Amino acid sequence: MNDRVTGIVIRETEVKESDAIITVYTADHGQLSLYARGLRKVTSRNAYACQLFDCSEFLLDYNPGKDVQLLKSAVLKREYMGIRADYDRLALASVVIEIISQLPDDSLYDLLETTLEKLDQDAEAFTAFSVFVVLILNILGISPVVDECVLCGNTKGIETISIADGGFICHECNKSVHLRPLDVDFLRKFRIINKASFEVYDRLASSGLNDYQLSALLVEFLCTHSGMRLRSWRAVEGAVK
Repeated sequence: MNDRVTGIVIRETEVKESDAIITVYTADHGQLSLYARGLRKVTSRNAYACQLFDCSEFLLDYNPGKDVQLLKSAVLKREYMGIRADYDRLALASVVIEIISQLPDDSLYDLLETTLEKLDQDAEAFTAFSVFVVLILNILGISPVVDECVLCGNTKGIETISIADGGFICHECNKSVHLRPLDVDFLRKFRIINKASFEVYDRLASSGLNDYQLSALLVEFLCTHSGMRLRSWRAVEGAVK
């Protein structure tokens, strides 16, 4: 009774005239669906703590046997104003939420929180987003091969990247694959970002990794090898183009 759960709002679904079901990603229970009565009323005392990306403390009587829990009240702990105030950051945060919501692993609260903090505060939003995708690829066991040619194991003469084959392709193997050669600096940055984590994030600032093309390639890798379809990525593409 009267369980207090901290979580981040990742989705809202309108119900009836003024109610809503909010999906909250929590550290203790993974994704929870909370039925919020009167949430969309102007007079709602919970609305300020139940907006997308809000990190709040929710009061409920948690019942693991129910798909939807009844929300009693909510108290805002943190809102990510930097994300809400910038379209690019908002678009990237939306992709993060969509990826997290499709994963069967419900123990990624810390990763979600850290990623949103970086997107909210850091000047290099694409770097933060790329690190997040790299960590998801690692969790899923589908990280690109970036230490050698994925086809022959050669560590020299790396010329391009094959999404279908899963990583670097050397000059000799590319004679049969026929992919466009990539700039050496881009290949270097792709290798660096795939070795990155938030533990070493502060060291990445001067590496030139705040690059839409890097993020786009990583997203394509994720979608190709995980089967995900990310509708929210279109907003990022539209903003860049």
